[in-house]
Amino acid sequence: MKALNGGQQDLLPKGELVDFEPEWFQKAIAQTPQDHYVAFQDAKLHYRRWDGPALDAPNMVLVHGGGAHARWYDFIAPQLTPYYNVIALDLPGMGDSGWLQAYTREIMAEAVITMIRDANFPSKPALIGHSMGGMVSLMTAHMFAQELAALMICDFYVKPPHAQEEWYMEEDENGDLRPRPTMDTRVYEDFDTALGRFRLQPEQPCANQFIVDYIGAHSLREVEGGWTWKFDPHMYRNFPIGNDWSQMYENLPLPLSCMYGELAGDYEKISRQDVITFMQSLRPDAPHFDLLSARHHVLLDQPQAFASTLVLQMQAWKAQEVF
Repeated sequence: MKALNGGQQDLLPKGELVDFEPEWFQKAIAQTPQDHYVAFQDAKLHYRRWDGPALDAPNMVLVHGGGAHARWYDFIAPQLTPYYNVIALDLPGMGDSGWLQAYTREIMAEAVITMIRDANFPSKPALIGHSMGGMVSLMTAHMFAQELAALMICDFYVKPPHAQEEWYMEEDENGDLRPRPTMDTRVYEDFDTALGRFRLQPEQPCANQFIVDYIGAHSLREVEGGWTWKFDPHMYRNFPIGNDWSQMYENLPLPLSCMYGELAGDYEKISRQDVITFMQSLRPDAPHFDLLSARHHVLLDQPQAFASTLVLQMQAWKAQEVF
């Protein structure tokens, strides 16, 4: 059974879908990392570690997006380990990390720094975050800048306050914001049926069907009565985003870099290009660039180009003596 991605795969041009595992992918996922767990609140956090060429090599921390998990980087991290030591995190309530009683952006940042500290790097790492992981990484860098070397955010957009959206809230009849209602995650009778229902959020087609199948399979857990998703369905029941991101971004005392998906869509209140222009005005010292032929899920659409771009940015920071 394939991950049908909510019918999005049918939108791809004929012949574009890649429905086999290329050799580079097979070699990457064959490199088994170490799994680590660390206590946090009343739960345990999980991260995966790939050792690089030397203990004193630069260090990278990879943070996934909303509803995703560390194994989105199983085929990315091994492309980086010839140069760097790498860990990929499971944010609280996602992947193999435990569920919490409450989630906020600050709690997410505290979880990230807890895992980074547990990794016990000999030097400060660069933090790389995709989508919601970019938001969490920016908050982590804001709160714990002295423990990080640099920050790269990937298709997370710092909007002007007037265009900021509360992703997880909705307006009531009085115009006040309230949490969106949540429902228990459905349990599917068998693994194949569950995998078939896997879809990317936000929705988009992805030509690399083999990657969608891989991350979909690792998004599931077995429970009584069948299979269900690993993420906590109540994670966003009270998760305000806030509108102070532009101040954080502008004043962050770290080297920055921003990657965007060239084909990512516009927002309801503002165009993608207008957001990028706004971000450039806040941090003209930082590179802001598109990953070509990639939609929002940049590391799935262009995994080798994504990894190569991370290497390039890390080498640029190394030349600047950031590490």
